Amino acid sequence: MKQLAIICALLVVPWIVANALGADVEWAGGFGLVLVFAFTGLGHFVRTDAMNEMLPRSIPGRRALILASGIFELLLAILLLAWPKSPLLGLTIIGFLIVIFPANVYAALQRIPFGGHSAGPIYLLLRAPVQLLLILWTYGFVVKGEG
Repeated sequence: MKQLAIICALLVVPWIVANALGADVEWAGGFGLVLVFAFTGLGHFVRTDAMNEMLPRSIPGRRALILASGIFELLLAILLLAWPKSPLLGLTIIGFLIVIFPANVYAALQRIPFGGHSAGPIYLLLRAPVQLLLILWTYGFVVKGEG
């Protein structure tokens, strides 16, 4: 569950700091997404074996999928730096967040010992709202560009 706290902090803290300092909150909101995708993307390379277990064994090339999705998340972080207010990029991110969520459901139901999933279905009571927050944050700061 520590990873969920880190993700939330990476997402929200830049926005809170920008608000407190009177800085550009729209930029800070987008930068929070950059930090989240950089963190989660790197996790695919640091914890590859643990993430591998989040996918059913029946899926071929699980390790390659984990590594490819890590590369994709790092690419999203870079693209967010280049185009922080791109509706197409934002919709791509939202689609990606929706597509990957079933892996979290599977991992929680199987009690995979990674990222809090071992808590079982109760983990989803925290994970689902965080996923929704990421989607809404992306919509507000990237798709609409208004925060």
